[in-house]
Amino acid sequence: MKAKKLAALVAVELKKLYRDPTSLAVILGMPIVLTLVFWLAMRDLPSWWLEGASHFEFLVPGTMGMAVIYMIMLVAMALCTYREAELLKRLETTPASPNIYLGSLVIANVLIGVVQGLIVLLLSYALGFRAQVGLPVSMLASSVFLGLLAATSVGLGLLTATIAKSSSAASGLSMIFVIPMMIFGTWLAAFSELTIAIGRFTPNFYVTESLTWIFRGATLSEPVIWRNLLILSGISLVAVVAGIQVFKRTEYR
Repeated sequence: MKAKKLAALVAVELKKLYRDPTSLAVILGMPIVLTLVFWLAMRDLPSWWLEGASHFEFLVPGTMGMAVIYMIMLVAMALCTYREAELLKRLETTPASPNIYLGSLVIANVLIGVVQGLIVLLLSYALGFRAQVGLPVSMLASSVFLGLLAATSVGLGLLTATIAKSSSAASGLSMIFVIPMMIFGTWLAAFSELTIAIGRFTPNFYVTESLTWIFRGATLSEPVIWRNLLILSGISLVAVVAGIQVFKRTEYR
């Protein structure tokens, strides 16, 4: 019974995009714009990290993660909007428990996040990027890491929405998470060992590092990939559980 309620709420969350063309355009357009901007700016710039690759190709894994982390802001703003419209109070009168509703929010946004990241990958392929493991394996490996990153982003979005009292405040507060992740976790500022060390404090760093290894032909038995998968899984679990529990205690009393 709970599974049916969860599935129904996930479907409702996804249908909201269909009914709101503006939100759908932002979700689908943002990864396209990111990819095109990096391609135009860096397609002819040699990478000092990967021999024989352009800096655009070097940044493809990080760009995929960058497309996902903006979900922190989108989730936080959406929940604050629901609060302002008193929609969260109405949910208390429905048969769905807070855990089921928030769980559906996590699942729906994980699906959206994976799609956003894969849009970057597919568009990068259309622009000339090639992973040594091939597109099917690249998409499968990317889906796993991007799904965990999306779940982490939703958890951080829940924490942001707990603190913020309005959607505009949520937008500003979310930048506390988004900006370090955008600059250091994507390897956009991978200029020295120091910036790499700073990046390790951001969850998307582990996505960027793992996908870089995989795209360059590393086998799935590579220890660094499994290490990063375990680290990211732990971060994701903590972020989601903490986000749900804290948001639930402040909004559902």
